[in-house]
Amino acid sequence: MIRPQSAVWALVLLVILVTLASFRPLLPIDETRYLGVAWEMWLSGDVFHLTRNFDLYTHKPPLLFWLINLVWQFTGVSEFAARLVAPAFGVASALAMAGLARRLWPEDSGVGARSILVLASFTVFLIYASLTLFDTMLTFATILGVGILWRIGQGERGRRLWIAFGLVLALGVYAKGPVIFVHLMPALLTMPLWAPEPPRLSEAGKGFGMALGAGLILVAVWLVPALIGGTAAYREELLWTQSAARVAGGLAHDRPVWFLVALLPILLFPWAWSWRLWPATVRAVRGDAGGRMLAIWAGSGLVLFSLISGKQIHYLIPEFPAVALLMARALGGIERSGRGGSAAAVFPVILGLAALALAVGLIPATGDLAPLMPGWAVALFGLVGIGLGVFGWRLSFTPAHAVFGIGLAAALHVLIVTTGLYAAYDHREISAKLAAAEKGGLAVAEMIYNAEFNFGARLTTPVAVLSGPEALRSWGAAHPEGLLFGPVDRVPVTAEPEDEAFYNGIRYGFWSGATVTSNIRD
Repeated sequence: MIRPQSAVWALVLLVILVTLASFRPLLPIDETRYLGVAWEMWLSGDVFHLTRNFDLYTHKPPLLFWLINLVWQFTGVSEFAARLVAPAFGVASALAMAGLARRLWPEDSGVGARSILVLASFTVFLIYASLTLFDTMLTFATILGVGILWRIGQGERGRRLWIAFGLVLALGVYAKGPVIFVHLMPALLTMPLWAPEPPRLSEAGKGFGMALGAGLILVAVWLVPALIGGTAAYREELLWTQSAARVAGGLAHDRPVWFLVALLPILLFPWAWSWRLWPATVRAVRGDAGGRMLAIWAGSGLVLFSLISGKQIHYLIPEFPAVALLMARALGGIERSGRGGSAAAVFPVILGLAALALAVGLIPATGDLAPLMPGWAVALFGLVGIGLGVFGWRLSFTPAHAVFGIGLAAALHVLIVTTGLYAAYDHREISAKLAAAEKGGLAVAEMIYNAEFNFGARLTTPVAVLSGPEALRSWGAAHPEGLLFGPVDRVPVTAEPEDEAFYNGIRYGFWSGATVTSNIRD
């Protein structure tokens, strides 16, 4: 049963996430690509084989795209409706976390609501939970799985629990693939370290085998038809290549082992900046089985993803509830009166001062900072950042940190919508050009194309991806009324672009097919 306080904070979280999503354009390349995949599923009606730019796509499982298409059955094809799916799982995760909190500490009546408050105040969680990504779905599955492990560790027995664990594993695989095991297996394997009544090794082995079998049966409902209908290269890519590359390296987001650790102060802002909360959090870890399990959940995720070559900040989103639960438990045992008194006040002030320096020209607005104009909007952000720090410092402890975290996320999104950042990542101008020219044929040259505009333009045919003068010349001859686009400084067409647009740091040029044919630079 959802308690009133938890429901109120879950509603607050929902409003925040929807508002943040509304203040941003679809962000390339992830959000634009994933809505493109969902759009192509809508066109084809094929729920087993994902495509990107109408070519088989194996990098992600299908659940997000299924759910977007399900929503579209009621709303019609809508960007806004599609963008509500992932935030909805963020809210569902918060409610599931509150339920887990009550299981861990039934004597603490307010811990569930406090955990949602803490989660909803992590600035990084708010940003990523409002994006159309897979991590909130994975977070939901992780919380459910940890809850089942907790019940098993408390002495509950029976096939039902292990089969339920298998269903959760399948949900995680459908959400984001086998990575669900990275989030859940450490808590299962270390059960003797935290569980008051862990199952015997043989019992746990049989139970996990049962869970694995149940999970595989469910995953096979999608995987078997997908493999049968795909090519040999598709099967190899789906089953092995793309997952192995994330571990061994070779993807665009390979990063050093210290990357996530170095970012922890930003990832856990504002709560981790409190010198009063950490001692209470350590006591929560040492105090009972629940605290130890949560520490293992959070710590193992950080360690394992640090060791994996391909890593992104949002890979740790499923660990945020573990940290939120620990800190919510700690909040119940510390003095919450008096002023905020936290180093968290420093961070928005520093950002605010940097913004003011940018607005008055002390920091040059070049390169990636160039879209941060006009100066009045940047100066406003700077004043808001300083104001957040000063105002939050004067509040009592819990409200202060909520103001720091939620306020900074809101201020960043107001900065997006009031400066050139919005236009710099808004696909609509280019999408409109492509939609108008699709009949004659479309091609992109001299760049990796991730179907950034397929959804925005509602394309029904693929964009040809070209490289080299000969390929461009042949395409132009075959599509004299077509449209070629690509980076102005890389496309080997000697004629000036007939139109230009700036998007995602690239100055795109547009040329008709006839122009391309007679103006190629060899």
